[in-house]
Amino acid sequence: MLSISTFATGSSTDAYQELMQKKLDIAKKNAAATDGLSRKADQDQKALARQRVDEIKKEIEALRKMLALFGGKDAKALLQQLKQLASQLKQVSGVLRAAPENSVPDTQTPDGYGAYAEQQASADAEAATTVQPVAAPFDAQRAEDEKQLDSVSQSLKGLRATVERLVRQQDHKA
Repeated sequence: MLSISTFATGSSTDAYQELMQKKLDIAKKNAAATDGLSRKADQDQKALARQRVDEIKKEIEALRKMLALFGGKDAKALLQQLKQLASQLKQVSGVLRAAPENSVPDTQTPDGYGAYAEQQASADAEAATTVQPVAAPFDAQRAEDEKQLDSVSQSLKGLRATVERLVRQQDHKA
């Protein structure tokens, strides 16, 4: 009987190992599927951020044309719009510069209202448009994103400097 119980124990060990291997394979497939979905969500989020950068660029050009047409009549309102655009640019640059594993910008506020209020309060264009290089592997899309962000940031800074000068002139006249 000793040989029969040894055979039964060996057989159940093999079955257990086979079952565990199947479970491991299923877990690996599930992890791969989750990773794929995460990468897709990251790509979609970055695509939306790139689209927003293009929109911000167009808004800056429209504000520049409006300034040329109407002068500095509403310079203070224009300056507020530029601060909002700077804040939005900072937000999308965080998305574009995030590593794929950490694609959501870190807000660390307990509620969405706090994040919005903090974003509006910190809309200083100089800080918002400062480009911080990210130490990450080089890829063509990241380089193109950085180029676009730099371009829009410089355009925004230049227009803001012009508008601030106009506001100071208006304040001195008043």
